[in-house]
Amino acid sequence: MGQLMKAVQESAAFLVKAFRAAAGSVSDNSGLAVMSVVLAFALWILVTDAENPTQERVLPVDIQVQPVNLPPDVALARELQTVRLRVKVAEDVFGSLTEADFEATMDLEGLTVGEYDLPVEVRTLTSRGGLRIEDVLPERINVQLAQLTGKGVPVVVEVNGQPPSGYSMSEPKADDAEVFVTGPQELVDQVTQATATIEVEGKTEEIDQAVRLTARDGRGVLVKGVELDPAFTQVQIEVEQQKYTRSVSVSPQLTGSPADGYNVVGVSVNPPLVTIRGDEAFIQGTVSVPTKPVGLQGADADIVRTVSLDLPSGAEVTGGVPVVTVTVKIEPARGVMQFSVPLSATGLSDDLSIAGALPTVTVTLLGDLPALRELTPNDIGARVDVGGADAGRHRLTVLVTAPEGIAVQSVAPAEVEVLLEKR
Repeated sequence: MGQLMKAVQESAAFLVKAFRAAAGSVSDNSGLAVMSVVLAFALWILVTDAENPTQERVLPVDIQVQPVNLPPDVALARELQTVRLRVKVAEDVFGSLTEADFEATMDLEGLTVGEYDLPVEVRTLTSRGGLRIEDVLPERINVQLAQLTGKGVPVVVEVNGQPPSGYSMSEPKADDAEVFVTGPQELVDQVTQATATIEVEGKTEEIDQAVRLTARDGRGVLVKGVELDPAFTQVQIEVEQQKYTRSVSVSPQLTGSPADGYNVVGVSVNPPLVTIRGDEAFIQGTVSVPTKPVGLQGADADIVRTVSLDLPSGAEVTGGVPVVTVTVKIEPARGVMQFSVPLSATGLSDDLSIAGALPTVTVTLLGDLPALRELTPNDIGARVDVGGADAGRHRLTVLVTAPEGIAVQSVAPAEVEVLLEKR
């Protein structure tokens, strides 16, 4: 109410002066025009001030003072203190004023290491409500300048939170292993690391973002008054849906048949076991994993193949490339064959002869089928030894010889009767 009365008094005084100035020319139309304008202006001031009076009081906001023209070889030993302002402004604007509406600076140009008591310069950054600065509290503040120094410190990534259940994350990786910290010697000595704090709570995808670095001491406490170069680092963290692992056997998949007369006698795989990784349903339902097909068609010797595992989409082998070595042992099939072999006689003396023709015997041989199939009766020897025998009838054992690797299973007949006559 007091402010309103003051405004009314000021307006009245202004009107009196204006009226006196215009009275001398009251008979002149221009004088009447001037008086009309003055009266209208005075009335506007009166009404405006009555509806929205101005205030002059201390703004309850701390304004941070920023250094300007800081010499390159010195640093602030501590952060500059804040100031408050006594302002004059329209009542409806006063409550909306913030630190962003002002700029407080201190000019440090040409200064060296030492302690100073310097004035603070503040300017308004808005004209709302006729804002005007009446006083800076305090007008001067103390500043200490120290010799600028620096050193390298390691970058440490601090992770907050966890991905959702069922997801896992990798160790964080920062683009910068070390950054440079500069500032007053006393503060730089306290810094042991540059911390990049990154949030992963609820993340389900890969994180790759720039993170601001903060200077920390050995206890992890923030050290103010120093600068880091670079001030940001790029941090990557892989986040993927969690997979389960299990050790399972490898099952070679063979296709085709060996050559006729050959059999598969053994199959081995190296390694025989692998550790697979995949979703829970796949891991729980899998006891072995097949290989890609290994063809045997027409093979007559051992086969050694390096093949991939036949894994479904989303599954993988941990610890390396999913390949194994399959060895298939192939050997000739064992078989039995019979041959009709003409019988011959050995050891016959010159004064004896064999009456009639010697019979043919049936020889049963055991051996590899491919080798047996290549034999003819001429490859088999069947004889009776008549050496030392006299004329007459003799019952002799049939002797059979077979190629190397072939066994004689039986001879029929095993004995034959031979009649020897004098010549």
